[in-house]
Amino acid sequence: MENKTIINKAIKFIQNNPQANLSLQSIADNAGFSLTYFDAIFRQHTGYSPVEYSRVYKLTRSALELRKSEKSVLDIALDFGYASPESYTRAFKGLYSMTPSKYREKYSEKTITWHDLSGKIAINCFRREFPELKLADVDMALDYCFTHNPFKYFEDIIGMTVAESEILTLGDTDTLEHFIYVSDYGSEMPAVDLVCDNEADAILYLKLLSKNKAPVFTIHKSIECEWEEFDAEIEKLGLIGRYGFDMIYPHSEVKVPEYDGMSVRELCAEDMTLIKEFKQRGGCSECHVKAIQIHFDGKANEGMRPVGLFSNGEILCLAMPSLDQVRELRKYDIGAIFTIETIEKDKSDKAVELVWKYVIDMCLKDNAAIGNANASDVSTDPLGVKTSERMGLVKIAKNCGYSK
Repeated sequence: MENKTIINKAIKFIQNNPQANLSLQSIADNAGFSLTYFDAIFRQHTGYSPVEYSRVYKLTRSALELRKSEKSVLDIALDFGYASPESYTRAFKGLYSMTPSKYREKYSEKTITWHDLSGKIAINCFRREFPELKLADVDMALDYCFTHNPFKYFEDIIGMTVAESEILTLGDTDTLEHFIYVSDYGSEMPAVDLVCDNEADAILYLKLLSKNKAPVFTIHKSIECEWEEFDAEIEKLGLIGRYGFDMIYPHSEVKVPEYDGMSVRELCAEDMTLIKEFKQRGGCSECHVKAIQIHFDGKANEGMRPVGLFSNGEILCLAMPSLDQVRELRKYDIGAIFTIETIEKDKSDKAVELVWKYVIDMCLKDNAAIGNANASDVSTDPLGVKTSERMGLVKIAKNCGYSK
């Protein structure tokens, strides 16, 4: 039996038993697989252990009850297998950062958003163009991503939480099995991202969006996912897919190499002079220097952990990993790795490898997954697919951006 089939069977079993306090053994027995190996492959596919997934799924379904029903917190706690409202409240607050009562109160009144004040310029234009789309809430969209595949959808999770977005669906707003989220970055055209696991449903959105003279949208598809009808429709509409790969490092340790004459460490504010010299020698752009300066000033980019590789007192290689955290999932995005183009190739390759592995080890010790969003297969890119795979990252999603 293929791993994906085993995982899907286990997920279905968990989702069919949200009231039960499932053990790892019971989930593995139902999937028909050995305990140790099953736990490892489940974690690689979902980002959770089976028991963690069961807990998160129960809490996301209970959140739906809080939003949509008038049941008491006690009844909902009992419905989902909690012995008391106190234990349910502790678990719920750990995931949603508020009590069930506060969460329900949040949805009892209409809140004024930035879009309400700004006029939702780009998003309102988009919604007028596509009145078939119904508005859904962002917590349901996040629930979908977390309970389907948080690794595959992590860029979508971040997109929905860092930008002003609206969730729109052609389906049922109460179950939300597929949707697009439309984000307004202050530009004339909004960013449109499709979240869907089913090819037939995805084609419905594709046909809808094709009403626009120049549809532009992005979709994350699993690497093993072959959507022949979808791809044929893309070609028929004359769309061009500009794609990259989302890659995740799933293991628990990495050996950091040692090279004579090279040292690597996290950077601090006192290193800004060296960082600026690195930029002047062609290592990176001014925007990267500014981003690091802002981080050191404490004004933004709180999750960034800049890393530098030194040789003879100069920075030869610079990394800018940044932590994204939503609910309980933590992931460092490598973001960028830069080297001085004039150094010899052998030294450059060693510098990139050393920085990569140092950053991976650093982030894993911080109890976070590590990813390389939109890795390119262009051979000259130090963050490309070949380099990423050599460092142990695995491709989890093909990120396609379609436009005419």
